Amino acid sequence: MKNRECSIVRDILPLYVENVISDDTKQFVDEHLSHCAECKNELDLSQTDISVKKNFAGNNSDVKVIKKIGSDIKKKRVFTGVISAVIAAIVVILSFAYLTAPEYLPYVKSFDIISVKDNNGFITLSFAGEYEIYQREQGVYDISIYNTTWNKIFNIDKKQDITVNPNGETVNTIYYVSNDGQEDKVIYGKNPINNGGVVTLPRLFLNYYFVIAILFALVLTMLIVIFREKEKIKDIIVKVLFIPISYIISHIMIKGWNATSYSATRDFYLILLLVMPIYSLFYILYKKKHSKFRY
Repeated sequence: MKNRECSIVRDILPLYVENVISDDTKQFVDEHLSHCAECKNELDLSQTDISVKKNFAGNNSDVKVIKKIGSDIKKKRVFTGVISAVIAAIVVILSFAYLTAPEYLPYVKSFDIISVKDNNGFITLSFAGEYEIYQREQGVYDISIYNTTWNKIFNIDKKQDITVNPNGETVNTIYYVSNDGQEDKVIYGKNPINNGGVVTLPRLFLNYYFVIAILFALVLTMLIVIFREKEKIKDIIVKVLFIPISYIISHIMIKGWNATSYSATRDFYLILLLVMPIYSLFYILYKKKHSKFRY
């Protein structure tokens, strides 16, 4: 009889521990436990097991919360680090652009800027500063001398001697180009233009690229409006739109609203270099916002 009663009580113990039995059944179990050490021991084991399970579940939940917090902190640190690196790249490129921007020196007849020597057909130019030289046509060369803010800050006086024709090429004329709208001056040879002069004008191709970028951005903006209900297509167009927008911003940072330049090739390469971190900044911020929206 006792074994049968113990079996019944042990079957009821889980419900007894959870307190989901009737008062009569509870009274029956209490009376049995009062004189049955084995069932009482079984009750203690049941209560301990349930307590351990609850604690484990609670601890597991706490671990998940802590891991999530740690993961969020890590993501924020990575995001902050990437953004800081991109901004630093933008600052470095802009600083380089402004510190090395050419400040062209006007021509001075007294050769305070540049002097020319003919050593048996080898033409040597002596001057202080940075320079640009290129061949305008066969036997005709242009040279410009310029200073930079970097050289001024660190008081750098670059005295240079360059040979225009190191391989013995024929040199008929060398023009000094002031890049200020004034007439180019012949510093070696003869002016090949009778009763006339030459004026070097600023290059305008940056203007064309700037306008093309604006038109491209407007077209892409219209496409975004057209495909606003199609998320995947719109997402692709937005990412492409960041390219002309980055170019426009980069152009303004390097050249302002003025697209003419006497050193257009240099400016163009700097603009393209600056486009990369600006585009990266747009892309990262867009992805972060888009991810928040989705989750």
